[in-house]
Amino acid sequence: METLIAIQTKAPNAKIVLMGYPPLISDSGSCLRTGTIGLSADSADWIDGTAITLAGAMLAAVNDANEQGVRAWWSEPADDFAGKAVCGAPEQVHGIVKTLTNSDDPVKDWPIIRNYGLSAQSFHPKIGGARLYADSLENTLANMGL
Repeated sequence: METLIAIQTKAPNAKIVLMGYPPLISDSGSCLRTGTIGLSADSADWIDGTAITLAGAMLAAVNDANEQGVRAWWSEPADDFAGKAVCGAPEQVHGIVKTLTNSDDPVKDWPIIRNYGLSAQSFHPKIGGARLYADSLENTLANMGL
């Protein structure tokens, strides 16, 4: 809430939109395991539950800021990403990406498994996922009358 108040103070005409976290994994992470090896369905569900918890805290910050007179709005991308996260169809969030980019630093990004060359793109939106975030924001702005 304090950050939203600070933004409003420094930019009184700003339209502040805080966006939530979508579910990270679809289909209980079925594509991330073979038999009993890999991410369990319970672990995948726990990870998605974390996104719900974070989103709830962020929404509470928007509501608290609004009570203090800040003009802030909430954008919820979960519906846009439904069935399209890691293991989704179509998958719009990267699963495990092993092809490194110039900006990847596996020693820093994945210190425990640094020798496996995992990219920081792993578990982040693909281009289509960025579009889903944009769709959520555009719908929020449209509902604001903008």
